[in-house]
Amino acid sequence: MTSTEPQHADGYTPVFDATVRTIIYVVTLIAGIVGLGVSAFGDPQVGAFISSAAGIIAAAFGVTYSPMRLGTK
Repeated sequence: MTSTEPQHADGYTPVFDATVRTIIYVVTLIAGIVGLGVSAFGDPQVGAFISSAAGIIAAAFGVTYSPMRLGTK
């Protein structure tokens, strides 16, 4: 295979470009950490809601952490 794309990514075109997905990844990562802090030091129900919402938002944008993709960049 001479292409620089990973074999499992053939035929898949993300809706959002890499910059948008990276921004969403960082924002939802921070929101998840904030949710953890709220759970630990404040109201656990609110913290769980924040953390869950962060994960759902990240999934809605198609954001995943995949270190295997870094080998092709």
